[in-house]
Amino acid sequence: MDDAVAELREQFRGPLPAAVESLDPAAARDLAAALRSARRRQRAELTSATDESLRALPRPLRVLVRRVIGL
Repeated sequence: MDDAVAELREQFRGPLPAAVESLDPAAARDLAAALRSARRRQRAELTSATDESLRALPRPLRVLVRRVIGL
């Protein structure tokens, strides 16, 4: 089994669609890299949005809210 397909299965957290399973190794690596990149960007955007939202709260509440939401 190709490492890229195994990585895609891990990223999808389940069975892959047949079309993805049948990708050639180079295309599977490209797709896996694109998904990693998209998740990194998504994580950065969510962190930024969360931080920006917390700035709207009074300072004394920020620590409490961060703790409650698990940051």
